[in-house]
Amino acid sequence: MEYNKSNGYNDEDMFNKIDTPDKAYIIGYMLSVGCICSANIRLSSPLAYREILEYISRVIGGDKCKVLTVSIGDKRFLGAMYETNNKNIITDVNKHSGKSGDRHLPIVKKELKRYLLLGFFDGKGYIDWGKRKDRNKVWQKISLISRYRLLEGVQNILIDEVNASSKIRPKGKGKQFILEISNKEDVLKFLDYIYPNDLFIISHRKYKKANALRLELGEFREDPRTLSETI
Repeated sequence: MEYNKSNGYNDEDMFNKIDTPDKAYIIGYMLSVGCICSANIRLSSPLAYREILEYISRVIGGDKCKVLTVSIGDKRFLGAMYETNNKNIITDVNKHSGKSGDRHLPIVKKELKRYLLLGFFDGKGYIDWGKRKDRNKVWQKISLISRYRLLEGVQNILIDEVNASSKIRPKGKGKQFILEISNKEDVLKFLDYIYPNDLFIISHRKYKKANALRLELGEFREDPRTLSETI
């Protein structure tokens, strides 16, 4: 994606319309993990997922992704952060996603929905699997954590685009909820939807984990090369 730089930003009006994969992915990620308010948008992640924030920094411009020390209780660890206080960007993100405390997924074109969902999943999505103790079978689960209305938007995309079933349940006593997909067929539908090929991968760590689960379930392509290598 090419932009004309202005005041350190590649395009201060880039989010006026969500009309590219990059914009759909970024706003999905922002809604998943971002602290969005009237003064700034702050994104943070564990250091292992720093590549996501570096990508966002390159696309938006402004300040670069920073590495910082995060403290939780007595534990300290390294994390990554990207922040923007550009008024145009903040106004447009809020325009598409609603007010704080009542966020919703923005309306995007059909061909951009998977990028929106991929960004959301890269922020607060998890892939888990293991062997059942009582029988020689694999259990699998996709989980996304967020507020109910946002997860409802995710659920609607899954129903409309791939006919995948999921359930939403409360996470503890707070305002967070968990969307879960556990049926093998639906898990594979989800992974095939957000990863139809390897041409738009931002978090390589999650992509590799998704492919490891595909292999475990015996549902990966026979050719060991990635799709782009076969073209």
